[in-house]
Amino acid sequence: MKRSIGVYLAACLVALSVQAASSAAQAAPTAPASPVALATAAADQAAASGLDALAKGPDEQFQRRAVHKGGIPGSKDLFYVSYDRTYKGLPVIGGDAVVSTDAAGKVLDTVAANEGGLAVDTRAKISVARAKSIARAQLSKVDKVEGGTLSVLAGEKDKLVYEVLVSGTRAGAPSRLHVYVNAHNGVVEDQVDDVHAGTGQSEWNGPNPLNIDTSNNSTVDDTRPGLRCVDYSTNQPFSKPSNSFGTGRATSKETGCADTLWSTQKQWDMLKNWLGRNGIDGNGRGVTVKVGLDKVNAYWTGQHIEIGRNNANQWIASMDVVGHEHGHAIDQYTPGGAGREAGLGEATGDILGALTEAYAAEPSPFDTPDYLVGESVNLVGQGPIRNMYNPQAVGGHPNCWSSAIPGTEVHAAAGPLNHWFYLLAEGSNPGGGKPTSPTCNSSTVQGIGIQAAGRVFYNAMLLKTSTQTHFKYRIGTLTAAKTLDPTCAQYNAVKAAWLAVSVPAQSGEPTCTPTQQNDFGLELSSSAGTVAPGGTTSSTVRTTTVTGQPHAVALTVTGQPSGVTATLNPASVTSGGSSTLNIAVAAGTAAGTYPLTVRGQGSTTHTVTYNLTVGTAPAEDDFAIALNPASGETNAGGTLTTTVGTTVTSGESQKVALTAAGLPAGATASFAPATLAAGESSKLTIATTAATPAGTYTVTVTGTGPAATHSATYQLRIGGEPPANDFSVALDPSSGSVQAGSSVTSTVRTTTTAGSPHKVHFSATGLPTGATATFNPLSIESGETSTLTIATTSATPEGQYTITVTATGTDSNHTATYTLTVTGGGGPGGCDGIPAWSASSPYVPNDEVSHNEHKWKSTWYSTGAEPGHPNSWAVWQDLGAC
Repeated sequence: MKRSIGVYLAACLVALSVQAASSAAQAAPTAPASPVALATAAADQAAASGLDALAKGPDEQFQRRAVHKGGIPGSKDLFYVSYDRTYKGLPVIGGDAVVSTDAAGKVLDTVAANEGGLAVDTRAKISVARAKSIARAQLSKVDKVEGGTLSVLAGEKDKLVYEVLVSGTRAGAPSRLHVYVNAHNGVVEDQVDDVHAGTGQSEWNGPNPLNIDTSNNSTVDDTRPGLRCVDYSTNQPFSKPSNSFGTGRATSKETGCADTLWSTQKQWDMLKNWLGRNGIDGNGRGVTVKVGLDKVNAYWTGQHIEIGRNNANQWIASMDVVGHEHGHAIDQYTPGGAGREAGLGEATGDILGALTEAYAAEPSPFDTPDYLVGESVNLVGQGPIRNMYNPQAVGGHPNCWSSAIPGTEVHAAAGPLNHWFYLLAEGSNPGGGKPTSPTCNSSTVQGIGIQAAGRVFYNAMLLKTSTQTHFKYRIGTLTAAKTLDPTCAQYNAVKAAWLAVSVPAQSGEPTCTPTQQNDFGLELSSSAGTVAPGGTTSSTVRTTTVTGQPHAVALTVTGQPSGVTATLNPASVTSGGSSTLNIAVAAGTAAGTYPLTVRGQGSTTHTVTYNLTVGTAPAEDDFAIALNPASGETNAGGTLTTTVGTTVTSGESQKVALTAAGLPAGATASFAPATLAAGESSKLTIATTAATPAGTYTVTVTGTGPAATHSATYQLRIGGEPPANDFSVALDPSSGSVQAGSSVTSTVRTTTTAGSPHKVHFSATGLPTGATATFNPLSIESGETSTLTIATTSATPEGQYTITVTATGTDSNHTATYTLTVTGGGGPGGCDGIPAWSASSPYVPNDEVSHNEHKWKSTWYSTGAEPGHPNSWAVWQDLGAC
């Protein structure tokens, strides 16, 4: 990389305008050229003249590909213009170049993937059909073969090749492979795969409900063109009249899309507000994300993102996973495309994911900013898949660069660049609860903050070429730091971080001499919040000294609607200091979203925006607990069972731990399972011994969740001496599935365990709506069998039910349970085609169902909360009879 001679396009434009004025004095004055136009014209002139690194031979030309904006949003605009090289009209693979300029059209730097001076025989000796056949053989399964463009592959020895694009599968993974076939002898000279796999672990996002910018009642974001989330199986977005998506459970693909849109929208905003980038592709567009890939993985395919699952069959759409995969897309949509050297692409995804986590600043227990990759989804049950502050902590990934890195597996090879970024952002011993980071040269490194580190890395991305390496990233980041910060503080930090991961100084890297110019940065710890009328919230306003010396910054806030008070304490800070933005919302304030502008006035002026949403606070998570049956009687030595049912009454489902108290001596209680999600059920078994005293006992069953605790009681009656005659009862089978309207059977088996055979009578409880249970015969002698028949009707709701069969003998009673699964319940619903309520289906606000000949409208998120049940009053609204 070479320093430019300082070409100024602006001066050229001034000269041209003077000439025009002398020849046409009456012409109207010309509007000033925009910064983009100045940058583009200056870069084109540099490329045409072969300035510095853009040297080219007589048969070579540069064709402009794209213009990218970098710098510091709202403070300093930088532009990066990328070019493709041609040789005798043929595209040159590895011949790309970049010109960087400031907003005035001054060329700051030039970089190129090769030095030019190509000399290649452009006459092909094999046909394009032959080249396609050779390329096809590189994949085990081929879906499509495209291209076949005759090109020049630049390298140590330039070669004439066909570039063929082969889509399909290899090693069980999707592939979109660019194959470069020698046009003279048919040898495969190189191949590059657009598909990048990023294993991940996901803990989803929150707190709920998430505000996602969906439109037309589908998982499509029209405010961010191109951003859509679809079902992998159908390739269609999810649609709902309520425009409310997700069940709160990661096993739902719809929830995966809600998480994906939330994460992508946060990343999109981070790119805009922190890095100055417009969308994922840099031109205001996003990409399609498909949720439902049946693999323990996620992919960027070169065209779209595919989200798979973890070993628990949960869709891994966490913020760091989604941010990582979009990072591959951003890598492809910046100059030079995706990095060739091992580790660069994976680390780029990790860095952009970490920046997104930091920008979103989600609270625990969600995906908090932590520099760990996939720590929360537990992809294979072993925690994070990469650690940025100490890469060797996961699988022994290398902390330090060495000559072995280019040949290392790509995910492990991300270690040195990830480590470098953490050291640059946070330092080797950041304090404040952040982890220390070992250095490869035992040095101490001071961080510059993740936002500043992100800008350095992103501006270096805009200087990369198709032959990018760790060494070239060192040069690019030093160049970016020098341009962004004239004081050289960031430059020195970048250099120290590279030395700390064993990437040495490179020939041609820039030097930096400080210049004094006071400037500051401004950011909010949280840039958005929702407050109910009568409530308050706050955000920390942070300032940093970007260039020059620390100096006074006066802070003000504007944009408050009627009823909202916003204050800053203190109202003036020295750059590097912080203030607190306090927001109070009065009762009666109109609901809506209001942008509040925080302005910092120092030697320069900067602003940031806080988006305040005034609305009703979401209901707290809560549940109800009930026992069925709520009482039972047995003699000492006997066993009883009951079903512990839970329902979600407001908010989201939560984990509930079950315990029992009040048992008599010699009695024990066990739950299966002992911990469940609100909305599910458990089986409680109370076992007594011959020594258990006779009497009536109140057993208290308590369900304890993170947000609520509730109890129910069970009346336990114990007889005197163990029964003279006793028996056992069992069901064979103990579970079954039935289509609504059909029936299922089970054999009830009894065995005489004490005394003589005696009469046993049967009954059943816990049946769903429309179902009946019959025994044939209804009474038997212990030791005999009976047939249980459970019949359902078309109105029986879908779901899983626990049926309790009670066997009453002459001296003792016993129970057994049957798990009944009903499918296809409710038919068309009987209420103008409204589907019947199902105990196993998740519901969100505004869903409508039919149940017990009534229409019901969901008012909150629930699973298993039966419409009309006393405990479900906060979940369902009765719309009247059908």
